[in-house]
Amino acid sequence: MIVLILLAMLTGMMVFSPGYLIYSTDYKKADAIILLLGPDFSARQKEANELISQGMADHLIIPAYNRTYGIYDKGKGRYLLPDLNAPEYGAEDLSYPRFYEDTHIEIIKAKRVMIGYGLESAIFVSSPYHMRRIKLIAGKLFDLQKGKFYFVPTKYETAPVRLRELSSSNWRSLRREYSKIVWFCIYSVWPKNVN
Repeated sequence: MIVLILLAMLTGMMVFSPGYLIYSTDYKKADAIILLLGPDFSARQKEANELISQGMADHLIIPAYNRTYGIYDKGKGRYLLPDLNAPEYGAEDLSYPRFYEDTHIEIIKAKRVMIGYGLESAIFVSSPYHMRRIKLIAGKLFDLQKGKFYFVPTKYETAPVRLRELSSSNWRSLRREYSKIVWFCIYSVWPKNVN
């Protein structure tokens, strides 16, 4: 009987696991767009560019590259200008615990830039399967109730939710995301380990 219950629970987790990872919110104009790095960066960048063209933010922060851009209107469109006076990312002078994974470090860097600029709202852009973990990390680093934070998965990257549509590559992505979520949940409860 217990084996059947465990088997049913495992089956349910498999069926609903892709949908759980794909987290998104509605969004409004924010102070910044935070573009997170990943395997299909061009799809994420395309989504960020679309948000920029809609006038959804005044800054673009790409923490993995230690880059911040101001977004300006010029004539018929909007353009990006690198901000040479951007607040320091702190990549060289601060070390992070070796067990932090890259997304966590990117969000810490983005938070430092936002504090430096006095920004209080952001749109996080990444791949669909990546968004739940981003939301969990952002929830530990930011006061999501105080500021306005939005989560926008790129629509230019495929992320099927039905089991029969999942490729072996999708299954690898799901396993990787869930293992990183579990790892984050483990080390985030240790004192002073989240920043």
